[in-house]
Amino acid sequence: MTEHSPTVPNDGIDEVRATRRFAMLLIIVTSAAMSFTQILQAPPLQSANDRSRWSTVWSLVERNTYQIDEIDAAPGWGTIDKVRHEGHFYSTKPPLQSTLVAGVYWCVKRITHWNLTDQTVEVSRIILLLVNWLPSVVSLIVTAMLVERYARRDFGKLFVLAAASWGTLLGPFTSSLNNHSPAAICVVLAMYPLLRVISDGDHRKRYFLLSGFFSAATFTFEIPAALLVVVFGALLLKANSKRTLTLFMPAALIPVVAFVALNCIVTGSLSPFYSSYGSEKYLYEHEGIPSYWLNPQGLDRNLDSPLMYFVHCTIGHHGLLSLTPVWLLTLVGWFRWRRWPECHLRTMLLVGAALTTVVLGFYLSRPQNYNFGGNSVALRWMLWLVPLWLIAMIPVFDAWGSRRGFQILAAILLAGSVVSAQLPGSHPWQSTWLLTLMEKWKWVDYTEPPPPFEFGHPLWSWFPKLGDPKAESESFVRFTGAGSRLIGSESLDFGIGETDLSLMTGTNQDYRTGDFQGVQLIWNDHRSETKDRAAVVFIDVAKLNAGRKSSEFLRSSAGAALTRDELLTAQRFVTGLPQSVEYRPGHIRYLKTPLRHDKAFRCQRAAAQVLFQPKHADHDLRYRVDLWLCDEIPFGVAQIEITITDPLSGQTLSFQRLTAVEASGFPSRERSEPARRNN
Repeated sequence: MTEHSPTVPNDGIDEVRATRRFAMLLIIVTSAAMSFTQILQAPPLQSANDRSRWSTVWSLVERNTYQIDEIDAAPGWGTIDKVRHEGHFYSTKPPLQSTLVAGVYWCVKRITHWNLTDQTVEVSRIILLLVNWLPSVVSLIVTAMLVERYARRDFGKLFVLAAASWGTLLGPFTSSLNNHSPAAICVVLAMYPLLRVISDGDHRKRYFLLSGFFSAATFTFEIPAALLVVVFGALLLKANSKRTLTLFMPAALIPVVAFVALNCIVTGSLSPFYSSYGSEKYLYEHEGIPSYWLNPQGLDRNLDSPLMYFVHCTIGHHGLLSLTPVWLLTLVGWFRWRRWPECHLRTMLLVGAALTTVVLGFYLSRPQNYNFGGNSVALRWMLWLVPLWLIAMIPVFDAWGSRRGFQILAAILLAGSVVSAQLPGSHPWQSTWLLTLMEKWKWVDYTEPPPPFEFGHPLWSWFPKLGDPKAESESFVRFTGAGSRLIGSESLDFGIGETDLSLMTGTNQDYRTGDFQGVQLIWNDHRSETKDRAAVVFIDVAKLNAGRKSSEFLRSSAGAALTRDELLTAQRFVTGLPQSVEYRPGHIRYLKTPLRHDKAFRCQRAAAQVLFQPKHADHDLRYRVDLWLCDEIPFGVAQIEITITDPLSGQTLSFQRLTAVEASGFPSRERSEPARRNN
């Protein structure tokens, strides 16, 4: 009787496969839920970068134009990422993406009857779910298909998918309208069909069409990705020249033609507006306000040398390896590519390494753009290469994935990357955690110190100067504004809701005593039970102009020193705070007020704050006054902002903004009724 070898059952293999695929599904679902939640929690219009795109989207649907002048002037919508072209503002971003998103917005508006200005939060989140979240889930599914087909070890399959889902800095950008997320998604959708052709020998038509369309779509989101189209086309041309010419190329032409055609329509050129960086389109002055790019701030100041910039791009505060150490496994895959003779992905390892080197070298060769992509949580113009970095790990796990020590090391690297990816939450437009630490430790400093006060002396009052004591007519300025108060305050009390505040120097002798000048403050919060309130403080003009403390320049009407209670009351009026404190100078800014509609005032910011416990509170509150100082306006103030916050909870308890609307010396402005009645 012949003895037969037992047949190996397939039940065990099928069970392992089912368990692995369930784990993959769990990873994808968890990642999708996290990004979905982030979008629902994301504040709208997060940065100048995404506001630039949202402005075009709004203008296309609401005004049928690419000009963003109207929406850029709306509160909360202004952006520095704009150019001045033929008398109008345009976004610096290529118009194709904004046009596609505008189509989505048009559909959302027709269905919900909501719009981006009245329902900004709701509409922007719906659009982000459609244009960011849904495609990102699709790309994760395709990534799972890719690792399932080309990775040999279960640990490697799950690890690469987990890294793609949780451990890259693409994650935070899902909650913002940007070009980096869709570019990376397009790389995934172009790479999978490419591999089916060059690795599996499957020459079905759809693979050439998909690879052509999505590789070219990547180019429309990231201009350097033109290299990707060339490389993918060359690989497919070698595999099947006929189908590459008849399928890949026509499919690639669709997004390329749309991209170029829209650039020509909007810019009058083949290239987008941002290619004119440094030209008069960027460097302009409009209505007295110079372009941000005439004097960029922070990271945009380009302070690093080429060597230091390279260091920070790799292992520094924006480092690819320091922020996401999991890419160390990618480097191993690249450097050992000759050691993977049986790997189907060897060609893609070379493609990923070459494209990364060329793109990084390109940006290193442009010192005028040494800003790490601006204030964001990643070296964002490299993020479209993430899918190529992920697949470079596969042969490393195929070789060493069964070793316990390697698995532990890989898990540690992934954990560090997950932390960097999750810390920003739903706001990618902030400093990296490494940059924050380096600034705290004084290792780096990209800030520009504010200039000293232009009037040349310390400031202990919310107005830096008085009207001319020798003038024949009074000097006055009137402010109006609105605010809210959740609790009372013992600072300068201008009331709740709409407020009028007038500041003036009188012409009669009651307001002038030798070297002392009387200043009258009149305010009305428009509550029916409250009439106009007024106060007069007397100031030693010479001591004020010398920058002396308020206790030294405040005097009685006869020039005598004030009693303690009188001094405390007067100090609250002239400092705007419950305690006297010196104001600190800030940067130059530009402000439009009703005093002059056609040209902004050049102002210097100033601020002062104190911790003070009022009678109604059981702990100290933070009182802060922010000023917009301008020498062209009487008393030297264009705008005042008064804020009271609870330092324990971070809650804003009171906020009021008062803007100059009338002033002596400005034509066509009449005195306010409260000012006339109380003079």
